[in-house]
Amino acid sequence: MKLKISTYWKCQLIGWGSYSLYLFLMDLIINPGGRVILIRGIVIGFFGLVATHVLRWIIKRLRIFDKTYTKQIIYLLLLNVVINVFTAIFIALVFDAVGLRGRNRPPGFASPPFFRFALGFYYQVMIWTSAWTAVYFFVQYIRKIKKAENEKADLKIKLLESEARALRAQMNPHFIFNCLNSIKALINKNENDKAVNYLIVFSRLIISLFHNSDKREVGLYEELETCKLYTQLEKMRFGDKVDFVFDIDGSIDLESFKVPALIIQPFIENAIWHGLVPKESGGKILVSAKENKGIIHCTIDDDGIGRKLSQQYKMHYESTYQSKGIGLTRSRLELDKVLNDRDNVIDITDKADLNGKPAGTRITLTFNHSRQ
Repeated sequence: MKLKISTYWKCQLIGWGSYSLYLFLMDLIINPGGRVILIRGIVIGFFGLVATHVLRWIIKRLRIFDKTYTKQIIYLLLLNVVINVFTAIFIALVFDAVGLRGRNRPPGFASPPFFRFALGFYYQVMIWTSAWTAVYFFVQYIRKIKKAENEKADLKIKLLESEARALRAQMNPHFIFNCLNSIKALINKNENDKAVNYLIVFSRLIISLFHNSDKREVGLYEELETCKLYTQLEKMRFGDKVDFVFDIDGSIDLESFKVPALIIQPFIENAIWHGLVPKESGGKILVSAKENKGIIHCTIDDDGIGRKLSQQYKMHYESTYQSKGIGLTRSRLELDKVLNDRDNVIDITDKADLNGKPAGTRITLTFNHSRQ
């Protein structure tokens, strides 16, 4: 069985052991051959260790470090005075008991009175226990600061988690609202068969959303399946005007690689409404996922009208569609960076054709889990 020694006892044994060795070497040099050699170092070292341990026990018992700094200093000074008085008396009693009081003194010098003899030890022990108390006070002060900082950090994380839950709560109603609007549009057009099929796929999507509603993150596989259900719904609505292609790297462990829940879909939605819907001929959206050295790059690439022209068309269709998903998604990625210590990055590229005209937008989400 391996004996485990705490850091406190290691410091105690090393500190007082070193002091005992110092006293032994000093006696060996100053008074070679004297009986006091070795005994003085052992006795003072032992009682110094006992005194400081008792001091620590009383400090913890009285919860001194929970008091104001002024009271802490007063208590520590008083405790040092009292404990060192008893420590000096005990040391003097031991020396007196073994007959070392007055030994090795020059001829003609009588043995000092007991209390004067003890007073010499008092000053000696007082210096070292005061130094010990100062170090102990400093260590506890640093620990108290670190504890306060950790508690503050924990509260910040809890606040961020609450914000993340609030953002997820906003995402699902927003997502469902847009799907219901799509069903409504189909019904208004008397495309009832499409509306029924839409509802079937929509119900599967709702089950997926409810299943992940209380999760901060999901496997990339689940996230992509949700995106496929969403694109299937939009394909039913827009027909040949929009086309979707998924290109997923087969080497990615989609189940185990975690991403924030419902993080990719808003970008697909944004590409449809801001890129393809204003374009008369429609277009295509490519959703891809590639892995490079543990880093996943998810790309949503559309051949729509681009962000600049989208701003001009925005007022035209904003009354029927308002996208808040991108802003929420950005906020969620920022929270994920803090909560999970990940280097998640959003990169937006405005594409252009050979003539320099807008040719769509490419969004790249980088999920870096290498720091975990």
